[in-house]
Amino acid sequence: MWDKSYKMNLLKTKQILLIFSVVITALSCKAQQIQTILAKVENHLKGELDYTHEALELVQTKANGEEISLGKINTDGTIHFNLPEFNIKALYDSIPLQHYKLQDWFFMSSSCKDRDIFAETPFDDVYSKKYDPIFIKKYGIKVAVLYPVSNEEIVSRNENQRAVFPEDAKYFWLYIDRDIVYKDECTNAFSWGRDSDKIEATIGVNIQFKKGWNFIEENLVEVQNVGQGDSQTTTPKHTQFTSSSPTSKKVKWILKQIAHDGKIQIAKKLDNLTPITKEQFEKWAPNKLGDLSVTTKKYGNLPERRKNKNNIHLIYTNEAQNKEIDLYVIDFSRNPADLEMVNFSYAMENDGKDKKDIKPYIAQYSERKKATQLMYKIEDRIVVEASAVNINAEDLWGYTQKLNVEKLLKK
Repeated sequence: MWDKSYKMNLLKTKQILLIFSVVITALSCKAQQIQTILAKVENHLKGELDYTHEALELVQTKANGEEISLGKINTDGTIHFNLPEFNIKALYDSIPLQHYKLQDWFFMSSSCKDRDIFAETPFDDVYSKKYDPIFIKKYGIKVAVLYPVSNEEIVSRNENQRAVFPEDAKYFWLYIDRDIVYKDECTNAFSWGRDSDKIEATIGVNIQFKKGWNFIEENLVEVQNVGQGDSQTTTPKHTQFTSSSPTSKKVKWILKQIAHDGKIQIAKKLDNLTPITKEQFEKWAPNKLGDLSVTTKKYGNLPERRKNKNNIHLIYTNEAQNKEIDLYVIDFSRNPADLEMVNFSYAMENDGKDKKDIKPYIAQYSERKKATQLMYKIEDRIVVEASAVNINAEDLWGYTQKLNVEKLLKK
């Protein structure tokens, strides 16, 4: 009897130990999946943009335009990747965009010698996205880029006169919807100069992808001389793509500032401002603009091509209803990134103009809407966008000045 009881207890003990072992193994595997990948930045940015002041956010953009966080650079310079999982097929199915073929990320599909670019391949239904480079966000805008390279000089070289060297390597993250082995080779033929013979360059890929995020090395294995005399240079002859790791000793993580100081200071100011409230907008909004009266006054409507809901939408018409102004007054505080497109529009509008010809507003006539459209900004914070029927640009500018938007900034 005692022997039987002993054996039963021993069996239970073994079962408990087995369960415990399975749980520990599972937790260990889970920990391996989510473990922090730490690499270290090789250089510093100037002043308050440097990571020593505060941790810097790493960001990229998904195919639908949604910004995602990829982790951060800690104040000691270590890089903490926190890569989010998502359904990339469902994402592409939700937007009117065709997904890139896997081969496209490796320059395989369009110009390979002796290859039918329309032929079906086993990889045509694979959903993937290349994330290159990684942006650094501060004060609500992208201020710098984090480049993974084998040689810091790769980042600083002039792209138009870039010398290439064997063993140069660049790296990027690629997100893919499945485990798959991708082996491929492509030879491109091209000419250098008018009278030169055809030159060939080979690209090879040998990667065992894991579903989700993969860190890829683009290695320049061999180069070739092209051209003659003073125009002689080097071009790639053999490029190889393979799997790598962000912690590889070969990888150097280099920072490069991409936003000029003036833009950063404006973003910093906007990022620190207190937004105008709904009550302030509604209290300020005038009921009349000259001979026009307000018919619509609504807070938080989403303007066309804008993401900023901190605005007031106003529509003014005259008594005969043959003139109408439809406008938005938008507060860009805490949303400095949205101001970038406004500043870009100003730059495009005034490119090449003499200072005397530059107007404080941008205006054009929309054939689609049969309306005059006008936009202007106030103190790099507020933007007014107006659309008017039966009113020309100069008169529309006069009407918008009656808004006296500056009063909003004094509240």
